Amino acid sequence: MAVRRAVIVVLAACATSGDSRAPRAPGVADAPAEVHSDQQRLYTIWLGGAQVGTADETETWSRAGVVLRRVESLHFLRGDAPVAITTTIEITASPALVPSRVTWTERAGSVRQTTAVRDARGWTVALDGAPLALPADAMPAELIPLVLRRDGQFSGAVFLPARGFVAGHGRIDPVAPSRLVARLALDAGVMVEATIDLDADGAPARVVDGEGVIAMRATVAQAAAPFPPVDLIAATSVPLTGRRTDRLALAGDLALPAVPGQSARPARSGLVLELAASLPGDLPPGPEGIDRSRDITAVVASVQSRIVPDLSAGIATVRDASSATAGDCTTFALAYAALAHRLAIPTRVVTGLRIDGDRLIRHRWAVSWTGRAWIAVDAAFGAAPAGGELIGLAVHDADDAGLIAGEAALTHVRSAAWITHAASR
Repeated sequence: MAVRRAVIVVLAACATSGDSRAPRAPGVADAPAEVHSDQQRLYTIWLGGAQVGTADETETWSRAGVVLRRVESLHFLRGDAPVAITTTIEITASPALVPSRVTWTERAGSVRQTTAVRDARGWTVALDGAPLALPADAMPAELIPLVLRRDGQFSGAVFLPARGFVAGHGRIDPVAPSRLVARLALDAGVMVEATIDLDADGAPARVVDGEGVIAMRATVAQAAAPFPPVDLIAATSVPLTGRRTDRLALAGDLALPAVPGQSARPARSGLVLELAASLPGDLPPGPEGIDRSRDITAVVASVQSRIVPDLSAGIATVRDASSATAGDCTTFALAYAALAHRLAIPTRVVTGLRIDGDRLIRHRWAVSWTGRAWIAVDAAFGAAPAGGELIGLAVHDADDAGLIAGEAALTHVRSAAWITHAASR
């Protein structure tokens, strides 16, 4: 499954917590009498205990306002495939921190770019050629730290340029000395969080988001230091102990969805899980109709014939999945979901884990309603129904908000072990 950019790490950068003034709504505050000094902040970025990249944030101030620029560079392996992704977000705002323009650029083999412009009528965004509506008062997430520095806290409409410009309501509050919690409730109903530990000067020393991504403040030398690319499939995997049986014990903060292919029950240490393609799950039934099993099989075959497995391919997005020709399991799942929806086959995406020898690795697939039952569909492996080696942690829509929710669920499993029937009682 593709490693995607941190969701709300950028909500926290440069926050200060000692300002006792009452919070002001974004865009309402008076412009400062003096021009702020230009600033730069450097971070190292970590996932699965390994460094995967760096981030460079700069503020360039003038009497016209500020240009905030964040450049995030990620370098890692997926198996033997090297991956390099550079994301740039540039925001233009007034001295009172009223944003007027946001440009997002991603370089990952190809170059993709989207610009949002705000005028008196609100935000205008053309995302991959399609218009997107945003609340007129919504703030780009990367600008919120400057509001925090001014006001000491934040509450208001937010959008995430690097995640398809999805919008929601964000709130950042102090919870302890030098610690803040950022919460973002997306309009789709997904809640994501980040914890921020502040440095002595009020800037973040450490930020941990809900996807397990950690940003650490760095010196110039630390940010410039080379680091070996690590295999993130291995680094983010969960070791699986014991000799294989038909039951698996999972420990962690878990509430598994009742997707087909698995059955879970509470145990003293977490959950006992049974896996088999024949298990029906317990999702709410879809509309009654003719059996679409053959259509589902045909869609899987179509996706398999078009997409070549390639772990070094660019990050899959909801918008380009239907035309992708190479990619990982996320590409396959989103491409399958897009085609299934065109054929009016009720389909949702599942984020979870796949058994791979003596470990669990991150994976993504789908569930579809045949007209009579839900079945698991793993287009990456050409399986319909799929199951027996898949552990669903979250079932969600095939959109950016859904992917965010699924990725957050991946961090909830702490350990896994095969167990005997006697031990599972």
